[in-house]
Amino acid sequence: LKTSWTAFKFAPDHLTASLEFSQAATKFRAAGLLQEAVQAWVRAAEMKVMLNDPFGAGRAYESAGGICDGGPGGPDAAAGHWRKAVSNFRLAGKAEIAAKLLLKLAESMDKKGDVEGAKAAYEDAIEVFRDDEKDYNMGDVYRQYIGFLVRAGLLQDAQRAIDGHVELLSRQKHFPEAHKELLAKVVLHLNVPDVVLAEQALRPATDIQGWYASKECQVATDMLAAFQERDPEALTGVLKEQTLNFLQVEVARIAKKLRIFAAAPKADP
Repeated sequence: LKTSWTAFKFAPDHLTASLEFSQAATKFRAAGLLQEAVQAWVRAAEMKVMLNDPFGAGRAYESAGGICDGGPGGPDAAAGHWRKAVSNFRLAGKAEIAAKLLLKLAESMDKKGDVEGAKAAYEDAIEVFRDDEKDYNMGDVYRQYIGFLVRAGLLQDAQRAIDGHVELLSRQKHFPEAHKELLAKVVLHLNVPDVVLAEQALRPATDIQGWYASKECQVATDMLAAFQERDPEALTGVLKEQTLNFLQVEVARIAKKLRIFAAAPKADP
């Protein structure tokens, strides 16, 4: 408590309390008292909120989550603290720190098998950068997100994420990278296989500079033709193209496993 000499009353001293709780958290952790350390960081965060210090609150909640992740409460408890940290970082205008913590949260959710939780965290990270107009940071997030979606078998969601990435790359005038993503879309459609959607992917709704003259477009066209003509030998030849090796790892693996299966013979009348 601090004294108000004008009103002759005691008022809460949140600043001193926040410092004391932070020091206590550090000492508890050094002594191996992890649960007490978490509680102290949470109290420190609450004091920072009272002080209208969202950045300080975010750091305290982040520390609490870091102890819980692999410690008391596990990933679920860590996620709760990290979400509060993200909220406070955004209030403080620290978009990059918030997004990095969301990516850490996504990785944690992915490891514990929480696909929906990881997906939400990735989408929130993209939203944070988009709202903050930090295009230069979004590319890496999109690549991680697309890789996660492909590994999780969420190929329709991966297609939508690729569309967002292509839009970003075109805005940044990174057209060669956009060409790789358009080829990736064709690969994922042929993995189904859905030749109709693969053909649509060859003709993007918006003009992507250099696409139709690119090596990626030629490979995509040859792959589609092999499927349309049900020509396994032609597909085998296309799959030897080095262009496919430059796709995102998860997509390249799918491309190398593409197969054309013979149609079932019709029954005699």
